[in-house]
Amino acid sequence: MVSIPQGRRARRTFTAGAAAVAVAAALAGCASSGSGGPSGDSGSVKSFDWQNYKGQTINVLMSEHPLSDSVKQSVKDFESKTGVTVNIETLSENDYMVKLLTELQSQSGSYDVFMTSQPMNYQYAAAGWIEDLTPWINDKKQTASDWDFQDFFPALTKAERWNKTDFGGAGEGGQWAIPANEEGYALFYRKDILDAAGIGVPQTIDDLIAAAKKLNGTQFDGKTISGFVSRGDKTYPTLNPFSTFAGAYGVKDITDGKATVNSPEGVEAVEKWADLMKSAPKAASTYTWYEAQQDFLAGNVAFYIDADHMAPDFEKPGSAIAGKVGYALPPEGPKGRASSMWLWSLGMNASSKHKGAAWQFIQWATSKEQLTAAISNGNMNPTRISVADSPEMAKATEAWGDYNKVWKEILSDHASWMYSPAATWTEAGDTWATAIQSAVLGKQSAKQALDDAAAKIDAAMK
Repeated sequence: MVSIPQGRRARRTFTAGAAAVAVAAALAGCASSGSGGPSGDSGSVKSFDWQNYKGQTINVLMSEHPLSDSVKQSVKDFESKTGVTVNIETLSENDYMVKLLTELQSQSGSYDVFMTSQPMNYQYAAAGWIEDLTPWINDKKQTASDWDFQDFFPALTKAERWNKTDFGGAGEGGQWAIPANEEGYALFYRKDILDAAGIGVPQTIDDLIAAAKKLNGTQFDGKTISGFVSRGDKTYPTLNPFSTFAGAYGVKDITDGKATVNSPEGVEAVEKWADLMKSAPKAASTYTWYEAQQDFLAGNVAFYIDADHMAPDFEKPGSAIAGKVGYALPPEGPKGRASSMWLWSLGMNASSKHKGAAWQFIQWATSKEQLTAAISNGNMNPTRISVADSPEMAKATEAWGDYNKVWKEILSDHASWMYSPAATWTEAGDTWATAIQSAVLGKQSAKQALDDAAAKIDAAMK
């Protein structure tokens, strides 16, 4: 097993305007250490053994998601293997995020393990609420010899670190979570609709806008078709599909400590996105991923940009669009093709009283065996190289056209976490997304909306 650099406890760098982050900042000075290491647990065990924590009970909090579904279906295997009892609670995404933040603020240690993601980690690490897993990974008494940290895609584990040298970074390379589910952002299209209209798969942003406009409002299979759909909600997850345009124009959220979402490139990217959204349903300006996906699943839309791992929903038996969906790389812009990445990962509560057992659970849930088994439960895309290239993954996706090729190409060649790490990032992301929505709705020009957003982001980071 390869070692990764030893991290230090995160220190607060910025005070956020949002109430939740303000609380985080206030508690940072008294939070339990997030990177104290497993010294106490290490002293109680002589070597690695899955039965080292037999008889303990851990509590896990997760969002309702294919990842949590796959874990719940297999957790009895972990309990049998370790003698550890696991209580798993799942909530809708919004409820889960609120409850998790409340629980971490309390520092009660009620939940030992939880689902998390990159921007959430920045806030949690700044407050000392999440354990730096570096010491656990490097401790041979705590980590199974065949767990193989190197088998994870390097871009994914890198995205889970928060480096002091990065803008706003509050640590020195702490590994704050282990990735268990990956999504890049692809262009989905209805093969049958494009074939009937004689339209090829768009390769550039301008091609996509033109094709969506041509198809918007046309009739197909007894339905009036929208040319395009995607998220439009004024919260930071909207930046995930929009990242394909932001990256294609070379937009940076922060440059030399100042917000640059309103750069000429930033303005042009939003103008192009707003132009494309003219071919979306009117209600799309408030859509989250769920509503956008439902429109596409219902067969009402020709093009859709969102998380590539939605494919299992499109292709499941009984789906109205099964076998009709094409999977393509994100459209190209002046700076090429681009995609952000979102990781659902597992982190450890720094206040957990059962850290050894919690680390064993994280190892098991992110092992080669469990991630391979999770494929049949729809937990895609794999975060391990060996699982991504496995016969099981090839078989599960063999009827899905280019899907298995496209998602790996997005990850290897185009996907990155393109935003500046900071404890205030979620607030800044909400501000940016609100400006995009304002431009889409025509309330402000893209330039006006983004100038306002840049001023607010600078104030939040000051």
